[in-house]
Amino acid sequence: MLEELAPGVYISRDYWHGNVGLIASARGALLVDMPMRPWEAEDWCRRLQGEGVGPIFGVVNTDYHPEHMFGNAAVMPTRILGHDASLKPIEKYRTSGLDRLAEEIGEDDPALAAALADVELFEPEIGVDDRVTLHLGDRRVKVIHMEGHTPASLVVYLPEERLLFAGDNLMNQEHPALYDANTEAWLRTLRRIRSMDVDVIVPGEGAPCGKEVIDPLIEYITEMRRRTAECFATGASRRDCVEKVGMLDFFPVPEEKATRIRERRRHSVERVYTEIRLAQRDDG
Repeated sequence: MLEELAPGVYISRDYWHGNVGLIASARGALLVDMPMRPWEAEDWCRRLQGEGVGPIFGVVNTDYHPEHMFGNAAVMPTRILGHDASLKPIEKYRTSGLDRLAEEIGEDDPALAAALADVELFEPEIGVDDRVTLHLGDRRVKVIHMEGHTPASLVVYLPEERLLFAGDNLMNQEHPALYDANTEAWLRTLRRIRSMDVDVIVPGEGAPCGKEVIDPLIEYITEMRRRTAECFATGASRRDCVEKVGMLDFFPVPEEKATRIRERRRHSVERVYTEIRLAQRDDG
């Protein structure tokens, strides 16, 4: 089902692990992210054709994680926009990352694990260093680098519509994934989004929302940093911190997502622990 958020601006929440967006314009459709599973990416393309969507102008991948860019092949050839910091992670997927990912998800999703062997990955053709403004006839779209969730995270901003595709920099009442994060940069990004002229925000996953979801996420990241720093100061190991920091009660944990969110939280605490350890080492 396509949900229209503004005239000619749609999202679908029907696909595994993430929202995908469609911005119609006189120059063609600009897509925001692609479904990860190859058959879902193909289904998304068929749905767009069924809706009479014309040529694809391009795709913005809001970061390099699989749930945003593994489906790019379904719309090729077209322009892929992304940050240059995504190039090395994508190359890593080509070498050993796909095999490791297939092994990790094999038990939960054997069909996807098997399909990963044939996934063709496409890196950005157009690199967004700081920002790019696309003038698509009747539509103005700004693609802006906002580091946080990953070093390569982008947002897609429609100033006239006061609408923002935030990618995984923003979660709607859900535990965020910090395992590739720069948490200090992420907090700056969230405050920056809070100051923007925006009414509707599309998170990387979950229902569209407003700015009311920003402060709880700032509080979550800040509290995880505080708890982990306290544990670290007592000499706790990384494993001890994972056990002691908690945070699972901060946002709801639906039963069907419980295993994934517990694993996500573990990786997040480990990442914050590493940030704190490196900061202490740099301080001498």
